Amino acid sequence: MCFVSVVVAMRALKESLRVPDRMGWNGDPCAPTNWDTWEGVTCHPNKDETALVISQIDLGSQGLKGSISEQITLLSDLVTLNLSTNSLGGTLPSGLGQQSLSRLDLSNNQFSGPIPESLASATHLQLVLLNGNLLEGRVPEELYSIGVHGGAIDLSGNKGLCGVPSLPQCSLFWDNGRLSTGGKIAIGFSCLVFVCLLVVGYLICIRRRRHDYEFAPSHDLTSMAAKRNKYQRQKSLMLLEMESQHAKGLPSPYGGPH
Repeated sequence: MCFVSVVVAMRALKESLRVPDRMGWNGDPCAPTNWDTWEGVTCHPNKDETALVISQIDLGSQGLKGSISEQITLLSDLVTLNLSTNSLGGTLPSGLGQQSLSRLDLSNNQFSGPIPESLASATHLQLVLLNGNLLEGRVPEELYSIGVHGGAIDLSGNKGLCGVPSLPQCSLFWDNGRLSTGGKIAIGFSCLVFVCLLVVGYLICIRRRRHDYEFAPSHDLTSMAAKRNKYQRQKSLMLLEMESQHAKGLPSPYGGPH
């Protein structure tokens, strides 16, 4: 029989993955009866040979449409997990990447969000296939190094992934689908500068208004000055005209004496 924690994890997976009844996921996964087949599940004895543990889950191309339960982290002896070519979605469990995990195939699904850091610490991983999903964010360098050290990794088909060779560089402002520390600092500094500019602009406006109020003539004074200037110009023109007529011996056009 399996440990209680393993049974709990498998029942949670059955529900989250929406495993169809035809696959016989009922009862104890490591003690199946004729009608409890637990299709796609492989068990083997633990190190002490005191109980059976689940070492492999192979549910590729089964038309599954759910998600991966966080309870999968209870399967501490899981070596192989294959959920490829289904319609699974949601984010990858934060604890996915048990120390025993060696082969992980989640390709051709609809998983989104960042790659969990826990996968980077899975020291036995030799095969990681995450291609054909909707994952985004920075790829952990330790995870990508699997391909450098003799393993195989495929991250293609995830337009949002970045940060390793063959993928775009990550944005300064975003990290794993969230605002990065650099982004927060940049936004905070920009807001500070903007507030400072507003304060300076406000002070300049107040100073200009005060200067205009103290030194600019009122509207009435300006109007009177314009009228006075216009009268002075007309008077000057009349005097010049009179002098010109007088010099020519002509009568004044303004009704002066003959």
